[in-house]
Amino acid sequence: MKGLHSSIRFVLVGLSNTALSLTVIWIALKVLGVSDLRANAIGYIVGFVWSFLLNRSWTFRHRGRLASGLVRFTVVCSAAYVANLLVLFFLLERFGGGAIWTQAVGMVVYTVVSYLGSRYFAFPRASAELAQ
Repeated sequence: MKGLHSSIRFVLVGLSNTALSLTVIWIALKVLGVSDLRANAIGYIVGFVWSFLLNRSWTFRHRGRLASGLVRFTVVCSAAYVANLLVLFFLLERFGGGAIWTQAVGMVVYTVVSYLGSRYFAFPRASAELAQ
């Protein structure tokens, strides 16, 4: 898998992240009985840690400073999470809560925003990092 393009590695990390996050969200919703929004937050916190570690080391092979990469990745994920929440709020208002598909739709939006932000801002290829 070493020779895979970064976009393919991102998709693979994203698929594993999605599976992990959806599993955590489902457990929170169905086993622990927490609200949709709380389940969503728990799932994304777990996914954030997983995604940062794999995307930094494997997907983008980022060699810049860990702290600055983490800060930029946090900004990217925050923007992606806000986009996800906007979609989730819209779907919950229209269709009600408790359906996993509403969470999945929000995840698609999150994925697009996080890829673009990660590729061009959080883990830039340039040898000189952004605003060290």
